[in-house]
Amino acid sequence: MALAIGVGTIVGISATSSNLTGEETPDPTVGNARESPVSPGESNPPEVAVGESRGYLTTPEELVEIAQRARDGDEPYATGVDELLEVAKIEWDYELDRTASCPSSNRPAWIDDGGGASSLYARALAYHLTGDERYADEVRDILERVMSNVETIETDPQRCRLIFGWGTPELVASADLIEAFWHGQTCAGPSSTVYGEGDMTEGDCKDLFQNWLVKNPYYVVSYAGLDAQSNWGAAATTTMAYIADYLWDRPEVDLVHREPRSRDSDDLVTEALGPGEAYAFANQLALDRMNGYSVDLHSNESCDTLDGDQQHPDWEPVKSQITESGIIPEDARRDESCNVPEYDGSYQNYPQLHLGNLIQQCELMLRRGDRSCYDNVDRTNLADYTYEGPNGEQRTTHLRPGRGSLERAINAVIVDSGTEWRRPSALAVAYRYYRDHHAFDGIEDWVTFLRPGAAAAQDLSFGNLTHALAEDEHAPLPPSVAPPGSGQAVVVPAY
Repeated sequence: MALAIGVGTIVGISATSSNLTGEETPDPTVGNARESPVSPGESNPPEVAVGESRGYLTTPEELVEIAQRARDGDEPYATGVDELLEVAKIEWDYELDRTASCPSSNRPAWIDDGGGASSLYARALAYHLTGDERYADEVRDILERVMSNVETIETDPQRCRLIFGWGTPELVASADLIEAFWHGQTCAGPSSTVYGEGDMTEGDCKDLFQNWLVKNPYYVVSYAGLDAQSNWGAAATTTMAYIADYLWDRPEVDLVHREPRSRDSDDLVTEALGPGEAYAFANQLALDRMNGYSVDLHSNESCDTLDGDQQHPDWEPVKSQITESGIIPEDARRDESCNVPEYDGSYQNYPQLHLGNLIQQCELMLRRGDRSCYDNVDRTNLADYTYEGPNGEQRTTHLRPGRGSLERAINAVIVDSGTEWRRPSALAVAYRYYRDHHAFDGIEDWVTFLRPGAAAAQDLSFGNLTHALAEDEHAPLPPSVAPPGSGQAVVVPAY
């Protein structure tokens, strides 16, 4: 069922707001940032066949090549594989409640990226690194345990929107890596894709896992995808894109997206999206968040109020976006202020967590033939950009040219403020792309933080292995396949 609200935006065209009043002019100050597309890249990726891996952070073929490099003793591959296999040996013995709650940032432990989600994904990677089907059997059994035991994820407390935003992509990637192995196998799992319905059945393993993803994590995290402009939103849209993409072969399935009914109400409206629409919607939400076109709908502590203690009095107020200086206001305010011109050099977890999740979504888009997330730089100069703030009042701000760049945001941490980067797994993924496709100076400073090993984190896991580069190695763009809904006229819903 198509989402029937407002006027949509055709996929690949950057969203602009109907209440935009500023003059658009080229930016004379962006420096050596090149012109970058907001539409899908040059490639026309092929359709993948049923029963074949689509590839999220890596593919079986890439892992076989990594395994050979490790056997040859090449670094950092040898160290990465050794450490990955140690994680894959960790016993997966977690308690699964029928109704999953989220009492802390690392519970439920089975979905935690530092716990069950990472050790599951490690097994899926190990299957192709070693050729040992025991790992694939374990992945299948774990996924069946999850989808047959966890009937519902709580929508309150709000923390589940974040916890399942962090961990669900690893579940999807794990299932994708055993696609050929479990194709045609029978599992127990949910018969319905409707949130709250608990009927179980036996059937095709992948079909039932897809049902579970739609009825539980997608339904839960979708609210944050539209509402939050912080690292919560980055995690949510990444998970939404992963799930929608994984439903590529189920075009008849509705993914139910939860949205706030209004800025002054906690009531929700639910809208149904097909997989192609949901995938395009998640990616447009990410780009709009980067470029400053989205608004936090509820928090009066949001930068989108343009006032309050979160805005430092010494500088002009700044709304949510990635600024032309690479600052992420919604996460900068957690330790400093929305409108800092530069981070103060102390470690700040929230901007790095935001960027790690964004990198994961950009990489998925790249593997669907679309470079627009990695290459995004919004060059429009909107001197009087007007929008409705979270308190319902009209606000006007200056959206400056050069904003929205993921690469510039990483440089704001590593290059501009000399801040330690503590999320090497995500940085390895970004570095593999930007090493040969960077638009700004400073890429050489990233190398200090590219530590080898099989790190797992709250953004993405084992990027140090899947995206490793030996010294002086230059990697081609990864293999890509067509996104869901390809060949159809997919419209991004308005919001």
